[in-house]
Amino acid sequence: MTPTPAGRPWRLAVAGCGAAAFGLHLPLLTASTAFDVVAVADRDVTRARSAQRRFAVPRTATRVGDLLSEADVLVILTGVHDDLIEEALDAGVHVVTEKPVCLDPKRTRTLAARAKDAGLLLEVGAMRAHDPALHAALAHVPEPTGGWLVKADGVDEAARRRLLPPGFAPYTFAQDPPQPLPDHLAPHQVTALQILLWQGYHLLTALVLAVPGTTAVSCGLDPAGQSVHALLHGPSGEPFTLVISATPAGVFREQIHLADQTAAATVDFARPYETAAATQVTTTVGSQRGFGDPFAAMWNAVDARLSGQHPADLPTSADLALRVEELALALAGLARTGTTARKDT
Repeated sequence: MTPTPAGRPWRLAVAGCGAAAFGLHLPLLTASTAFDVVAVADRDVTRARSAQRRFAVPRTATRVGDLLSEADVLVILTGVHDDLIEEALDAGVHVVTEKPVCLDPKRTRTLAARAKDAGLLLEVGAMRAHDPALHAALAHVPEPTGGWLVKADGVDEAARRRLLPPGFAPYTFAQDPPQPLPDHLAPHQVTALQILLWQGYHLLTALVLAVPGTTAVSCGLDPAGQSVHALLHGPSGEPFTLVISATPAGVFREQIHLADQTAAATVDFARPYETAAATQVTTTVGSQRGFGDPFAAMWNAVDARLSGQHPADLPTSADLALRVEELALALAGLARTGTTARKDT
């Protein structure tokens, strides 16, 4: 990796000490020579202090200003992101945020423009964009003419409990402040949008990468407001089905299947917080496992962008995030029936 201009690692401040911090980001970042985690924060101070001790971070912070002090980059792993993004940009600090940026693409577009105008990085954690398994599938089927994308996750809560120190709740999203919402959606359509962006973000990322120009055709929400079934078309009417389903505890499937007239590829992704080596790609020539960690690849890309090693004409992850959010909004606007939503990372 290229060192920073000052010849030192990038100094990171981490906001949010939940399962994503304990299980994904902090283990990787605190072991990296390219990054130096200098501070952590959480609205639950005991959770932040637990993360500080486990990962040998120098300090905790209780205010955003203190968190940003001496940091090059703010890493946002909280449930709501846009206000923290704005505070970091105000302070001249780069941002790497969990997905989505916001439930309202207008707000995302404003923040992305602010970052670009200030010469700051706004990187969105679309780790599927860096996933070697997905790219292997796309190499086999570079121009899909159909397929499906499915997610049914009944293991996330148990996985979070295993990662967090004893006594910490696996979900705290009910305590989040309200998020900006598009003003034209009915309540059940907001529910659909939340499912699409909280649970289906990685599927939509894969679809946007595989089939640029995808458009929403229809979207159904089950009466309990837990599952979404959508139809999308590629630029020439190619059909793609998206299913995000509620499921009993212990049941998990995250699968992407892409095909053209001569080839097909299916990706069965590893369970949440488990090694990416368990992901399997099946094609007409056989099956493959042992793919690299998409989170490590994502952070390598962050380092490259910060170091100026990323081609200027290549779209940023904020551009990709906008495409994903706008596609989710288009689907949600077509949604029928439903009430409530759940959230996972």
